Amino acid sequence: MLQMLVHGINLDIVSNQPVVILRDLQSHYYLPIWIGQFEATSILMELQGIKPSRPLTHDLLKTTLEMLDARLVRVIINDLVDGTFYARLNLSFQNEEIEIDSRPSDAIALAVRFGVPIYVAEEVLEQASIVAEEGEDIQVEKFREFLEKINPDDFKK
Repeated sequence: MLQMLVHGINLDIVSNQPVVILRDLQSHYYLPIWIGQFEATSILMELQGIKPSRPLTHDLLKTTLEMLDARLVRVIINDLVDGTFYARLNLSFQNEEIEIDSRPSDAIALAVRFGVPIYVAEEVLEQASIVAEEGEDIQVEKFREFLEKINPDDFKK
């Protein structure tokens, strides 16, 4: 597994759907994941430090977990099946580690709120990532070009 950071969120102009782009710490792998508008807004608001007047669903879940003395330890994007990404939330609760199935978009929204690492399984990176050449930093414009030419069905096996 590789630890990833949220590199940015773009809009796929072909599908008019948001795409969250994760990158590894050394900027070798970039992973685009198509997500919903609500989740994109939730992630962006947290990254930009914008606090809504009332809690969003991800804020509510964070507060609930904290009130129950549970904490999010990490999120893992662990699988890609028929073009659909899968994720797991790893929680610590009453001295036990619990794994909960999650959509990657929700997992990422919670990870940015809790400030916990996001990991991606190497098999997922092999199937769906863009690999940067040694020393190359893929810029947003290159991603826009990439996103204009691809659609979510391209990630199906």
